[in-house]
Amino acid sequence: MNPGIVVRHVVKSDTEMPSRKDLQREQGLSDMSVRRRTRSRTSVENTLALSSISGDATACDQQFTRMKGFISGAVAPYYSELQPLLFPMFSHTYLEMLCNGQKVPAQKFHERHSETFKDEKDIQFLKILKRLGTKSDVSTTKEVIEFRENRFVLTVGEETLEYLMRHLKTEDNMIMLQIFNQYIKINITQAEGVFNKGKIELKPLPEVQEESQIQPEITAQPVGDGPPGELSLEEELSAAIKAVRDLPPCLPSICFFTFLNTYQGLCSATISRDKKKLSGCFEDASISVWSLEPDVFQKLPAECDVSKIVLSADLLYCTEDEIKEKLTNKSNQSTETAKLIGHRGPVYKSRFLSDSKSYVMSCSEDSTVRLWNMSSQTNVAVYKGHSSAVWDLCISSTDIWFASCSHDNTAKVWSFDRTYPLRSYIGHTFDVDCVEFHPNNNYIATGSGDKTVRFWSLSEGRTVRLLQGHRGSVLALAFSPDGKLLASAGEDRRIRVWDLGSGQMLKDLRGHSDTVFALSFDENSSILASGGSDCCVRLWDVKRATDSHQIEGHSSPELLGAFPTKSALISYLCFDKVLLAAGASS
Repeated sequence: MNPGIVVRHVVKSDTEMPSRKDLQREQGLSDMSVRRRTRSRTSVENTLALSSISGDATACDQQFTRMKGFISGAVAPYYSELQPLLFPMFSHTYLEMLCNGQKVPAQKFHERHSETFKDEKDIQFLKILKRLGTKSDVSTTKEVIEFRENRFVLTVGEETLEYLMRHLKTEDNMIMLQIFNQYIKINITQAEGVFNKGKIELKPLPEVQEESQIQPEITAQPVGDGPPGELSLEEELSAAIKAVRDLPPCLPSICFFTFLNTYQGLCSATISRDKKKLSGCFEDASISVWSLEPDVFQKLPAECDVSKIVLSADLLYCTEDEIKEKLTNKSNQSTETAKLIGHRGPVYKSRFLSDSKSYVMSCSEDSTVRLWNMSSQTNVAVYKGHSSAVWDLCISSTDIWFASCSHDNTAKVWSFDRTYPLRSYIGHTFDVDCVEFHPNNNYIATGSGDKTVRFWSLSEGRTVRLLQGHRGSVLALAFSPDGKLLASAGEDRRIRVWDLGSGQMLKDLRGHSDTVFALSFDENSSILASGGSDCCVRLWDVKRATDSHQIEGHSSPELLGAFPTKSALISYLCFDKVLLAAGASS
């Protein structure tokens, strides 16, 4: 039975996948009605007007904290218009918690958020709120009664209101939306200016003067068009761009290829650079290549095919023409899978050249690196130089050199037109498990069983960076596309991100529960993908700034999402328009 491939699309999520016990299997009638009416096309005045405000103290605190962060992070003019909303929302949330009998959580809520408000009137009312203890106190205190009966008037523009409602109408902010609808009155202002009511005022163009009549004039222009203290249009645009850039990156979609029925033992998988071919390396010394397009492999005749042995007894009673015909028929067979045979031991890694239709390379336990012609599906070159098993290889982006690393504690750089290595890189004290070219092709990085990562100069053959910190063998490396960062991971289940300019460790990412085998940066060098034996693809925000004194936890705060693959070990990751991943079902 041949190994098969199943394509699985993993739907992206903003958080880690929930377990079954976290899923809500029952939904009350009131909650169902609230959520249904939120999605309907009712007006702001009527939305949820008849619904009762309910929810535990933790949800109230979380939703208010989320709303405070939403308003604080808004750009002008949204921030200035929405900032007055925070105090009445805080007060009504606190009062609702007291009315629901949640005195202790309400007091903690008051202590946590009361320092946000500095206005003298707000501070005086906060003191009154702090003296309240029960629902009866709320209904008998004069100031509180007037505060709840007189709805707070929020004066905003249409765009600001729409911006706020998009935040409130998410299911995670249902309590804030109920309080907003019941206690806040909206006063919408009409925007004035050039774009008022959807009309554009066109000013007449000045008369065209001849060039000789134009006199040079130098005047000092103010930076802002408005009065002092107001931001100009350019400054507001710059602030908006900065706010967008500071947001967490968008999660990509993930396309996962699962190898099934891999009784031969899958060592690794690779997808070609043009995303048209997928290869798998197996322990039975074979390499299988599949086309990711609706096409079959047409095998062309070759002068010599090392994967087949032709005995004279098979052709003993055949004429010369019949022999040629038999060989031609075997060569011209079309198959859905190209199987490459020639190694004498398990094949650990394969890599495609830029043109996946032409060549693919592989390395094996037999201490050789082989070059395969995909047109004839034959081995065209054998590169010998290592004295032990070759664990990994990589090809430069220019297809001029390739590098290999081995159990003999060395890494070597080769050219395709010579079967001997051009240079050996010696320095690791244990076997070298992984190797990767820098984007500029002037350096290579190697990870070893001695728990270190070395950054080598390709031309000088010396170590220019020695990166220490891992507590196990380093099995995966990845350079960021901008060439500034290097990510490494392995047996210690930690992912470390290094600044190549200074040689310092920038990130120590926690979250994996088993060995990490694959790493990949996205094209913007902002998201790092990782996967391994724990059957889970994890995405990390490497540009997020975190507190160095943050308490240790199971997962680092840089974790954007975790996507389990049920039972497939991940051996390959690569960002394209989507995140491509591959692995074998365990």
